[in-house]
Amino acid sequence: MKERTMLKQITAITLLLGVATASAATEKLSFPHAAELTAQAKQIIFQEVNESGVPNSVHQEMMCLAENIYFESRAEGVEGKAAVANVTRNRVLSTKFPNSYCGVVYQGPVRESWKTKQNPDLEDSERVYYPRKHRCQFSWYCDGKKDVIWANYEKTGESIKLNAQAWRASVEVAIWTLGYGSYTVNDNTLGATYYYAHNLVYPYWADKFEVTEVIGNHTFMKP
Repeated sequence: MKERTMLKQITAITLLLGVATASAATEKLSFPHAAELTAQAKQIIFQEVNESGVPNSVHQEMMCLAENIYFESRAEGVEGKAAVANVTRNRVLSTKFPNSYCGVVYQGPVRESWKTKQNPDLEDSERVYYPRKHRCQFSWYCDGKKDVIWANYEKTGESIKLNAQAWRASVEVAIWTLGYGSYTVNDNTLGATYYYAHNLVYPYWADKFEVTEVIGNHTFMKP
Protein backbone atom coordinates (compact mmCIF):
# COMPACT_ATOMS: atom_id res chain seq x y z
CA MET A 1 0.00 0.00 0.00
CA LYS A 2 1.31 3.42 -0.88
CA GLU A 3 2.61 5.62 1.90
CA ARG A 4 -0.01 8.31 1.47
CA THR A 5 -2.84 5.83 1.99
CA MET A 6 -1.29 4.30 5.10
CA LEU A 7 -0.30 7.30 7.16
CA LYS A 8 -1.83 10.66 7.92
CA GLN A 9 0.10 13.82 7.23
CA ILE A 10 1.02 15.52 10.47
CA THR A 11 1.73 18.93 9.01
CA ALA A 12 -1.27 21.26 8.71
CA ILE A 13 -3.11 20.73 5.43
CA THR A 14 -5.16 23.70 4.32
CA LEU A 15 -8.66 22.82 3.22
CA LEU A 16 -10.80 25.47 1.52
CA LEU A 17 -14.43 24.86 2.26
CA GLY A 18 -16.99 26.14 -0.21
CA VAL A 19 -20.28 27.43 1.07
CA ALA A 20 -23.21 25.09 0.72
CA THR A 21 -25.68 27.69 -0.48
CA ALA A 22 -25.66 29.45 -3.83
CA SER A 23 -26.23 32.83 -2.21
CA ALA A 24 -22.85 32.65 -0.49
CA ALA A 25 -20.97 30.56 -3.00
CA THR A 26 -17.96 32.86 -3.06
CA GLU A 27 -17.20 32.60 0.67
CA LYS A 28 -14.62 30.16 1.96
CA LEU A 29 -13.28 28.92 5.28
CA SER A 30 -9.86 27.41 5.85
CA PHE A 31 -9.34 24.37 8.10
CA PRO A 32 -6.26 22.19 8.58
CA HIS A 33 -7.08 18.54 9.02
CA ALA A 34 -5.61 15.06 9.26
CA ALA A 35 -8.53 13.14 7.79
CA GLU A 36 -10.15 13.27 4.38
CA LEU A 37 -13.57 14.91 4.39
CA THR A 38 -16.39 14.44 1.92
CA ALA A 39 -18.12 17.50 0.50
CA GLN A 40 -21.03 16.97 2.87
CA ALA A 41 -18.68 16.81 5.86
CA LYS A 42 -17.24 20.16 4.83
CA GLN A 43 -20.74 21.56 4.45
CA ILE A 44 -21.60 20.53 8.00
CA ILE A 45 -18.53 22.33 9.33
CA PHE A 46 -19.41 25.49 7.45
CA GLN A 47 -22.99 25.49 8.71
CA GLU A 48 -22.08 24.89 12.34
CA VAL A 49 -19.22 27.41 12.39
CA ASN A 50 -21.36 30.15 10.88
CA GLU A 51 -24.32 29.49 13.15
CA SER A 52 -22.17 29.55 16.30
CA GLY A 53 -19.93 32.45 15.32
CA VAL A 54 -16.61 30.66 15.78
CA PRO A 55 -13.84 33.15 14.90
CA ASN A 56 -11.13 32.36 12.36
CA SER A 57 -8.50 32.34 15.09
CA VAL A 58 -9.82 29.07 16.56
CA HIS A 59 -10.79 27.21 13.36
CA GLN A 60 -7.67 25.07 13.51
CA GLU A 61 -8.18 24.05 17.13
CA MET A 62 -11.86 23.34 16.53
CA MET A 63 -11.06 21.10 13.58
CA CYS A 64 -8.44 19.07 15.46
CA LEU A 65 -10.83 18.59 18.36
CA ALA A 66 -13.82 17.69 16.16
CA GLU A 67 -11.84 15.02 14.31
CA ASN A 68 -10.65 13.51 17.56
CA ILE A 69 -14.18 13.41 18.97
CA TYR A 70 -15.50 11.81 15.78
CA PHE A 71 -12.93 9.06 15.43
CA GLU A 72 -12.68 8.29 19.15
CA SER A 73 -16.42 8.34 19.95
CA ARG A 74 -18.36 8.19 16.70
CA ALA A 75 -20.77 5.56 18.07
CA GLU A 76 -21.25 7.31 21.41
CA GLY A 77 -24.00 9.73 22.34
CA VAL A 78 -23.43 13.39 23.14
CA GLU A 79 -22.32 12.54 26.68
CA GLY A 80 -19.68 10.16 25.36
CA LYS A 81 -18.49 12.68 22.79
CA ALA A 82 -18.32 15.38 25.46
CA ALA A 83 -16.24 13.05 27.62
CA VAL A 84 -13.64 12.60 24.86
CA ALA A 85 -13.63 16.36 24.33
CA ASN A 86 -13.09 16.89 28.05
CA VAL A 87 -10.11 14.54 28.18
CA THR A 88 -8.60 16.42 25.25
CA ARG A 89 -9.25 19.74 27.00
CA ASN A 90 -7.88 18.47 30.32
CA ARG A 91 -4.66 17.53 28.54
CA VAL A 92 -4.41 20.98 26.98
CA LEU A 93 -4.75 22.49 30.47
CA SER A 94 -2.17 20.10 31.97
CA THR A 95 1.54 20.90 32.01
CA LYS A 96 2.26 17.26 31.12
CA PHE A 97 0.87 17.56 27.59
CA PRO A 98 1.05 20.05 24.69
CA ASN A 99 -0.83 23.30 25.33
CA SER A 100 -3.00 23.24 22.20
CA TYR A 101 -5.75 20.95 20.92
CA CYS A 102 -3.87 20.12 17.74
CA GLY A 103 -0.72 19.48 19.75
CA VAL A 104 -2.57 17.07 22.04
CA VAL A 105 -4.38 15.22 19.24
CA TYR A 106 -1.28 14.82 17.07
CA GLN A 107 1.18 14.17 19.90
CA GLY A 108 3.73 11.44 19.24
CA PRO A 109 6.98 10.66 17.41
CA VAL A 110 7.12 11.35 13.69
CA ARG A 111 9.20 10.47 10.65
CA GLU A 112 9.82 12.52 7.57
CA SER A 113 8.34 11.47 4.24
CA TRP A 114 10.92 9.92 1.93
CA LYS A 115 9.75 12.31 -0.80
CA THR A 116 10.88 15.38 1.11
CA LYS A 117 13.75 13.74 2.95
CA GLN A 118 15.63 13.16 -0.30
CA ASN A 119 15.45 16.85 -1.20
CA PRO A 120 18.02 18.81 0.85
CA ASP A 121 16.96 22.14 -0.70
CA LEU A 122 13.51 22.22 0.89
CA GLU A 123 12.71 24.68 3.66
CA ASP A 124 11.58 23.26 7.00
CA SER A 125 8.06 24.52 6.34
CA GLU A 126 7.93 22.49 3.10
CA ARG A 127 8.87 19.18 4.68
CA VAL A 128 6.20 16.56 5.36
CA TYR A 129 6.12 14.40 8.47
CA TYR A 130 3.99 11.39 9.40
CA PRO A 131 3.19 9.85 12.78
CA ARG A 132 4.99 6.61 13.59
CA LYS A 133 2.57 3.73 13.49
CA HIS A 134 0.89 2.84 16.81
CA ARG A 135 2.98 5.37 18.73
CA CYS A 136 0.62 8.31 19.09
CA GLN A 137 -1.80 9.21 21.87
CA PHE A 138 -5.04 8.57 19.97
CA SER A 139 -5.02 5.35 17.96
CA TRP A 140 -7.05 6.56 14.97
CA TYR A 141 -4.31 8.99 14.01
CA CYS A 142 -1.45 6.49 13.76
CA ASP A 143 -3.08 3.12 13.06
CA GLY A 144 -1.92 3.10 9.45
CA LYS A 145 -5.46 3.32 8.08
CA LYS A 146 -6.87 6.01 5.86
CA ASP A 147 -9.33 8.18 7.77
CA VAL A 148 -12.33 9.48 5.87
CA ILE A 149 -15.29 11.28 7.41
CA TRP A 150 -18.27 9.94 5.47
CA ALA A 151 -21.02 12.43 6.08
CA ASN A 152 -22.93 12.04 2.83
CA TYR A 153 -26.52 12.26 4.04
CA GLU A 154 -27.86 12.41 0.49
CA LYS A 155 -27.12 8.73 -0.06
CA THR A 156 -29.27 5.95 1.31
CA GLY A 157 -27.94 3.57 3.90
CA GLU A 158 -28.16 3.68 7.68
CA SER A 159 -24.39 3.78 8.21
CA ILE A 160 -24.04 6.87 6.02
CA LYS A 161 -26.83 8.66 7.88
CA LEU A 162 -25.35 7.73 11.25
CA ASN A 163 -21.92 8.99 10.22
CA ALA A 164 -23.41 12.31 9.13
CA GLN A 165 -25.18 12.66 12.47
CA ALA A 166 -22.04 11.68 14.36
CA TRP A 167 -19.90 14.19 12.48
CA ARG A 168 -22.36 17.03 13.05
CA ALA A 169 -22.53 16.17 16.76
CA SER A 170 -18.72 16.01 16.94
CA VAL A 171 -18.39 19.47 15.39
CA GLU A 172 -21.05 20.85 17.73
CA VAL A 173 -19.39 19.40 20.84
CA ALA A 174 -16.02 20.77 19.70
CA ILE A 175 -17.53 24.23 19.28
CA TRP A 176 -19.19 24.08 22.69
CA THR A 177 -15.99 22.86 24.34
CA LEU A 178 -14.14 25.88 22.97
CA GLY A 179 -16.74 28.17 24.52
CA TYR A 180 -18.90 29.01 21.51
CA GLY A 181 -22.43 28.04 20.53
CA SER A 182 -25.51 27.50 22.66
CA TYR A 183 -24.24 25.09 25.32
CA THR A 184 -21.49 24.77 27.89
CA VAL A 185 -19.57 21.50 28.12
CA ASN A 186 -18.93 20.67 31.77
CA ASP A 187 -16.28 18.13 32.68
CA ASN A 188 -18.26 14.91 33.00
CA THR A 189 -15.00 12.93 33.37
CA LEU A 190 -14.06 14.59 36.68
CA GLY A 191 -10.62 15.61 35.54
CA ALA A 192 -9.64 12.55 33.52
CA THR A 193 -6.67 12.77 31.17
CA TYR A 194 -6.77 9.14 30.01
CA TYR A 195 -9.41 6.67 28.86
CA TYR A 196 -9.70 3.33 27.14
CA ALA A 197 -12.40 1.35 25.37
CA HIS A 198 -13.12 -1.29 28.00
CA ASN A 199 -15.01 -3.47 25.52
CA LEU A 200 -11.87 -3.79 23.39
CA VAL A 201 -8.71 -3.47 25.49
CA TYR A 202 -7.24 -3.29 28.98
CA PRO A 203 -4.06 -1.18 28.73
CA TYR A 204 -1.04 -1.85 30.92
CA TRP A 205 -1.31 1.58 32.55
CA ALA A 206 -4.91 1.05 33.73
CA ASP A 207 -3.78 -0.47 37.05
CA LYS A 208 -1.71 2.61 37.82
CA PHE A 209 -4.44 5.22 37.46
CA GLU A 210 -7.65 6.14 39.27
CA VAL A 211 -10.99 5.54 37.59
CA THR A 212 -13.03 8.73 37.55
CA GLU A 213 -16.03 7.75 35.41
CA VAL A 214 -17.37 5.09 33.07
CA ILE A 215 -19.30 6.60 30.17
CA GLY A 216 -20.55 4.49 27.30
CA ASN A 217 -17.80 2.15 26.11
CA HIS A 218 -15.00 4.15 27.72
CA THR A 219 -13.43 4.06 31.16
CA PHE A 220 -11.96 7.44 32.16
CA MET A 221 -8.95 7.75 34.43
CA LYS A 222 -6.43 10.14 35.91
CA PRO A 223 -3.04 9.60 37.59
